[in-house]
Amino acid sequence: MKKRFILIAALAALIALCAGVLAACANIERIPDWAFDELREQDNARAEGTDVRAMSVNVLVHMESWGGTPVYPRTQMMEEFTRHYAPDVAALQEMCSDWYKYFPKRVQDTYALVHDKSIKTNLMYNKNTLTLLDGGVEKYSKRDSSGCRAVAWGVFEIKESGKRFAATSTHFDLGTEEEKVEYRTTQIAELAERINAMVQEYNVPVIAMGDYNVLVDEDYGAGSNYSDLLEVTGTKDARLDYLDSIEKAYDEQYVEEHKDGLWDHILIKGDITPLKFFIVTTPFFDCENAEDSMTDHYPHILDAAL
Repeated sequence: MKKRFILIAALAALIALCAGVLAACANIERIPDWAFDELREQDNARAEGTDVRAMSVNVLVHMESWGGTPVYPRTQMMEEFTRHYAPDVAALQEMCSDWYKYFPKRVQDTYALVHDKSIKTNLMYNKNTLTLLDGGVEKYSKRDSSGCRAVAWGVFEIKESGKRFAATSTHFDLGTEEEKVEYRTTQIAELAERINAMVQEYNVPVIAMGDYNVLVDEDYGAGSNYSDLLEVTGTKDARLDYLDSIEKAYDEQYVEEHKDGLWDHILIKGDITPLKFFIVTTPFFDCENAEDSMTDHYPHILDAAL
């Protein structure tokens, strides 16, 4: 009789647990397919002569204090966005535990992550177009406690052509306080060490992407470090290089229209030619209304020839 009672109690507990799981699943919002129609109409053609398409996006952690909303529906947005623009390599920032839980499974048929550590900065690459030769992640020696401040890196070979390149993803500290500026100064130096190490060991050009938390126009009050970033790493800003190549002035109006997206940068070092550069500003990435968007940053995309 006692054993039967224990068995019945165990079954009841199991049923209650399953009901709870089903209820939780029922509360996970799934975005209807028609919601992606506008995205799918966006021009995603690569520039002629492109060897590699690189993308950088801060996906926004699920932290209320940072403005983050539940991750699951946003991973559906990110999957659609990734498959539409189809980068060969993507720098991801603010990959919290929920992002790791849901997103990699959505794209595992095509994409893989460079590392599997619980660090919020990572690199994702297309397994069908690239071979990962080497890679890893390193935390910066001076940083806040967010778990974001690191550089993820990878050295890749393009399967079709055999050309090689390296890429990094990073997320610097934000703020104009003396301590934050010092942190960024240290982070810039350590990023430069990682970039130079890959250049020396593999003799490859480098695409250095991420949320640098510095602005091109220092008048917007980033406390900037922007000029130091380029000088110490020996890189060029791919966006400015591209604008120069098409003779489009980087004027005040352009800065004003894109200033919310200018915390992020794609930098290049070595034999890399920007063929196309654009900032994605579809409704998925409405920085003025982050509650309804996938994230609070505009993704940056670069088509480049090596």
